[in-house]
Amino acid sequence: MMRCLVTGGCGFVGSALVRRLLAESCEVLVVDDRSRGSRENLGPDQDQVSVIEQDVTGSLSRVFASFQPQAVFHLAARHFIPDCDADPARCLAVNVDGTRSVLQATTELRGPVSLVLASSAAVYAPADGPHQEQEDSVGPVDVYGYSKLWTEELAAGFASRTGIGVGIARLFNVFGPGETNAHFIPSLICQMKAGKSVRLGNLSSRRDYVFVDDVADALLRLARYCGDVRGAHEYPVTVNVGSGRAYTGHEVLKALTTSMAAADAPGRVDPVIDPSRLRPVDRPTLLADPTLAQKLLDWAPRTSLVDGLRAAWDRPVGAGVTLI
Repeated sequence: MMRCLVTGGCGFVGSALVRRLLAESCEVLVVDDRSRGSRENLGPDQDQVSVIEQDVTGSLSRVFASFQPQAVFHLAARHFIPDCDADPARCLAVNVDGTRSVLQATTELRGPVSLVLASSAAVYAPADGPHQEQEDSVGPVDVYGYSKLWTEELAAGFASRTGIGVGIARLFNVFGPGETNAHFIPSLICQMKAGKSVRLGNLSSRRDYVFVDDVADALLRLARYCGDVRGAHEYPVTVNVGSGRAYTGHEVLKALTTSMAAADAPGRVDPVIDPSRLRPVDRPTLLADPTLAQKLLDWAPRTSLVDGLRAAWDRPVGAGVTLI
């Protein structure tokens, strides 16, 4: 049992993590501005969670000092690429300055603490093969990727100064029920359910899809690993959180229509390429080598793409979210 503080805890990955922490009998405090998330996403045990509505770019010192968490999970961020491209200043303010605020508040805590930062595979330079944490060079291609790289650098400096156990989770393409942004899979499902023509962007790019509950498991394991004072760890500990397999948009579409053939999904979907959904810069491949997470955390994703798509079909978006 731990006292855990989760920024962005009402969002997609954050709410899955909160539900996992509650299942582990942890005491949980959420800090979320609710710009994209909702308390309802926390599930049937939401009354056990204290939620403070606050933007992470403001001072968090009083909140942290009052709760005195043993583990801090920093997930609050702007991460939908079109939104980041449309307002890069806000992306940098939330992602970079918000991280600075979390680190400052963590510095002021009294007891031992571990801190897990949700970063992104977007920090890597484009490559055709799987990315490996200790071998591959960084080289973001958009403002979101740069914002996450700079948060990693802040966290590394913080770990060096304080000796606090910091874990950095480079998340690949997280999917599953309860999404709060218009990413490919929830947008596809919502359009299919609406019975409209399915308008999509680039379907040839290959992405590593990892199920949201498996991601929550990885984040918890990383916090425990970094909080183990008996370990002689060098911080920050940076791990990829991905499945190790990549699929094109065409393959995802086929898997979805095949797996949901017995439900109310159309048996055949003819996608229409919508120029407005094409990104100015789009990596051909984004694939994880998850070996290090398996070695250090004894973690591996347990949910297949097909099983995850079935779960996402039932509840593609979170509470209060409409995506088409």
